[in-house]
Amino acid sequence: MRATGLTNRVIEDEAFQGDTMILDGRKLINFGLCSYLSLGDDPRLKEAAKAAIDRYGTAYSSSINYSALPLYQELRQLLSTVFDAEVVLTGTTTLAHLAALPVLVGSADLVLIDTQSHSSVATATGGLIAAGVEVVPLPHNDMGALERTVAGTDSSRRIWYLTDGVFSMLGDTSPAEVIERLMASHPNLHVYCDDAHGFGWVGANGRGQFLNRAEWSDRLVVAVGLSKAFGSLGGAIATTNEEFSDRIALCGPTLMFGGPIPPPSMGASIAAAEFLLGEELSERQEALMDRIRLVNRLSEEIGLPLAAMEETPLWFHQVGSIDNMVELLLAMSDAGYFLNAAGFPVVPHGQAGLRFTVTLDLSLDQIEGMLVCLNEKRLEMFGESEVVIDLEKAADPVERPSS
Repeated sequence: MRATGLTNRVIEDEAFQGDTMILDGRKLINFGLCSYLSLGDDPRLKEAAKAAIDRYGTAYSSSINYSALPLYQELRQLLSTVFDAEVVLTGTTTLAHLAALPVLVGSADLVLIDTQSHSSVATATGGLIAAGVEVVPLPHNDMGALERTVAGTDSSRRIWYLTDGVFSMLGDTSPAEVIERLMASHPNLHVYCDDAHGFGWVGANGRGQFLNRAEWSDRLVVAVGLSKAFGSLGGAIATTNEEFSDRIALCGPTLMFGGPIPPPSMGASIAAAEFLLGEELSERQEALMDRIRLVNRLSEEIGLPLAAMEETPLWFHQVGSIDNMVELLLAMSDAGYFLNAAGFPVVPHGQAGLRFTVTLDLSLDQIEGMLVCLNEKRLEMFGESEVVIDLEKAADPVERPSS
């Protein structure tokens, strides 16, 4: 796909514009960003990043297990308040999974993973499999399959269920309320949730999609990213289980042997955490929800088929073949819109499509214009012969979707 100009592109803007980008000399309205609250260009975060550089330079090159800047403690305390839980900081969300899962999961444990879980979570299970842990894929959001598997397992055996708060490709959510009830009924069930796409834009203090719908348990671990709605760089692992947090912080492989979050990113993250704890957050959350509801309402009105129409800021429109996807994306680009290409191996064979997101930088008029254009273009090219999302095929662990 790179030869078509749909992936691995470098924008030509001399400065970040928020709602637009320049490619091949053309200004396109950008529906490909995950900075949902538009904090990445917030003056407070930029000034905090500059101040951190002035105080500590561009890098502090030491494993945090040896020594860390005071910014680490400040950020950790703020995020602990955001989550009302213990927090461990990591370089990225992927590094969070690689730090947590190897030290949380025992060799005799059973690991169940939703087949639509982010590829970074699936990658982390590779080390578990190599260590002899039994890892079993479960059909996407199939709570019946989860309950049957847990009920059919010896109650003395610890089970970990790996899922996402917001699934990064289809834009749907995990049924957190049902998972919470299953945890209450089965004391051996533990849950590890990647809520990178839910963190910041939803919930009290922006603590995310999963925790907006379920209460804390000492058998729940939530990992988030600081590079999406949070507007910075890094990852965080939250849990109310102090034993879990200590084990991750002291023994997590990527924390013992990996580098730290750079000072400018920590400075920006501190400003972002203070924002989440302030009064302005609810205003931005409501403004984003207005945009989310516009997409769902208008798509239904005009008949634009989307894989999921939940209240999240990302959606997937499936067109089937790679050729169909390329044709439609190029047509959207010609019309002045940038969307994300999604083909194999990001999604299974025959289920290629377009993923798009909305942020607060985009106006309601821009969103409406893109949706109308997308529907007109797909009808011109393919008519109503849409390929329906086949979650059974998407659940094939060999062809796991990712982002």
